Amino acid sequence: MTGKSESPRAAPSPTALSALPAAPAVFTGREDEVAELLSALDPGVGGGSESVVISAVSGLGGVGKTALALCVAHAARGRGWFSGGALFVDLRGYDDVPVTADQAVLALLRALGVGDADLPPTADEQYARYRGELSSREPVLILLDNASDPAQIVPLLPGEGGGHRVLVTSREVQDSLPVRQFRVDGLSPDASRDLIERSLRLSDPGDRRVADEPEAVRQLAELCGHLPLALLIVSALLRRRRQRPVSTLVVELRAAEDRVRALRAKGVDQYGKELSLRPVFDVMYARLEPELARVFRLLGQAPGDSVGLWPAVNLTSLEPERLEPLLDELVAFSLLTPFPDGGRWVMHDLVRVYARLVAVEDPGAHEEVTEARNRLLEFYRQLLVSAKAHAEGVPASAPHDYFNTRELALNWLAFERRGLLEIARWTDDRDKGRPGSLLIALYLDSYLGLRRAFEDWATVTKAAYEAALRVHDASTETAQRRPLRLSADPSDAEGQAMAWNRTGFTLRALKRYDDAIDAHTRSAQIAAEIGLVRQASRVRMNLGAALSNAGRVEEAYDVFEEALALHVELGDKRGETIARDSLGITLFKLGRHEEAVTAFVPVLGLCAESGDWQRRAVVWNRLGVAWNKLGLHDEALRAHIRALNWFVFSRDRLAEARVRANMGSALLQLDRAEEALSATCQALNLYREFGDEPDIAELSNTHP
Repeated sequence: MTGKSESPRAAPSPTALSALPAAPAVFTGREDEVAELLSALDPGVGGGSESVVISAVSGLGGVGKTALALCVAHAARGRGWFSGGALFVDLRGYDDVPVTADQAVLALLRALGVGDADLPPTADEQYARYRGELSSREPVLILLDNASDPAQIVPLLPGEGGGHRVLVTSREVQDSLPVRQFRVDGLSPDASRDLIERSLRLSDPGDRRVADEPEAVRQLAELCGHLPLALLIVSALLRRRRQRPVSTLVVELRAAEDRVRALRAKGVDQYGKELSLRPVFDVMYARLEPELARVFRLLGQAPGDSVGLWPAVNLTSLEPERLEPLLDELVAFSLLTPFPDGGRWVMHDLVRVYARLVAVEDPGAHEEVTEARNRLLEFYRQLLVSAKAHAEGVPASAPHDYFNTRELALNWLAFERRGLLEIARWTDDRDKGRPGSLLIALYLDSYLGLRRAFEDWATVTKAAYEAALRVHDASTETAQRRPLRLSADPSDAEGQAMAWNRTGFTLRALKRYDDAIDAHTRSAQIAAEIGLVRQASRVRMNLGAALSNAGRVEEAYDVFEEALALHVELGDKRGETIARDSLGITLFKLGRHEEAVTAFVPVLGLCAESGDWQRRAVVWNRLGVAWNKLGLHDEALRAHIRALNWFVFSRDRLAEARVRANMGSALLQLDRAEEALSATCQALNLYREFGDEPDIAELSNTHP
């Protein structure tokens, strides 16, 4: 609490005063916020001398509200506004003992020139004297910093007066008061970098670490969640370790069990505040009512950087009508940020880290977190089954269809991708039953393959494999090379079989074909040993594909023939469809084009029976390639057009690229050179969307 005291006998009262602390020494990245606040404070706007305008800046603790308010206040004074002066009070709303309005008004009166001898005896009279002093002054700016309760603010508002302005900062939204509300969030990546650089160069103009280690600085800013307090803390740590690179601090923060607690430095900042993040969050958490604290802990378990209403419902087991008011409360506490449409909420990265930590530290929260994660896993599992079916073009194969169209399913997968990949790494002891990573690996493969996200695919399948062996094998040997160990529990052995199979998929996508053959062989061996005949036959299909990719086409043909016979014997129509399709591809590779056509044609009928229009379009494309090789160029073009129509309709851009490339070959054979060039160029542009840059000559070769 600060103010400029003057002698009670120094008459008359001063016409100008300044009780503002100094402007922040390091301030950046808030140009828009400064401009907006200055617009709100302008005494010439909103009625001029007859109005008192109140503005409130809210935001997460450590986001830089005080620095912003002081920067704006000094800028306003620099423009010649508030000729009556500027007053400042730190209400310390989140300290153990906050400053009351009764205490604050005494300091404000002294700053206004009222000496102790002239102070009225009662609080009501002191407030009246305070308002009276302001009423006779030219415009005054009153900055009430760090308020936690409207009761700290209301008695300190001016009454009559000439264009006074009040600026309040608080971690909570002051929605009970008639204020203009401003919300402050973290800095941009560029501003975060600038803040660190300016902090270091202020201490040592020759410090070049930010310029020399741009990637390490970027990672450091991310670990700080672009929160100004955290950035100032790491800047202080870097100043203390002047001779050490930025990357060493990045490594330390990544390894910290409690990153929030690790973000602390000795000393205080420019305004005497402790350079420590954990106490700031602890105070906010302690202010939450028990039910709100529970919701906060559980929302912290949500994967990704945001959570939708229905995932939140599943995490908390609360009905929407009960949950939404609690979400609004967390928004008011600056612990959540709503999307503009209100359908999703963002939790700051460091706040999410903190929510998970307090859930771990609270002995009574372990069970509720485990149950919440299992509910969320089941929720995502059901949606993923439906999304996978749409991605593969067979929506009817899912028990429940949660998406009306393939486009909606793919959009949902794209939106949830980051969170789903995070769930894939849920492999700790809290996940009972089949590990979540294994489920995600099973259902994400089609989408990640479609989007050519092979590195993500590798991450998912690796996590799935490690999850399947977690209980039974603590060896540090590389997962791809460890010896086969069957579990005594059939369900665990089945999990190992599926994990090996998905691992093989990923290895094929990464063109590690020999490793893929090994993975599929192991999967088939496990499935056969525990009696999973249908699964073993399908795994052999994948083994055949890996053999074919490795150039061992004759061996692949034998495997596909065996698998086809098994699928027919089992009455597995989907397996039969895939086997016949795979045989056709293999025959094509062997140069047996007429036999390839004979294999492909029945697949069209099987796809029509099952409603697998995606595969049917793929087969039409393959038939077109085979017919083109046989010299039946008109038939080939018609087949490609059939395939193209479906892929354009389903917005499968990668498949469209393949078909257009094959169409170019057929058109060229028909002496339609301009159309052939157009189709090839369209294919090339589509490939570029996926980061591929195939050679034009390569595009002229047909591929089934």
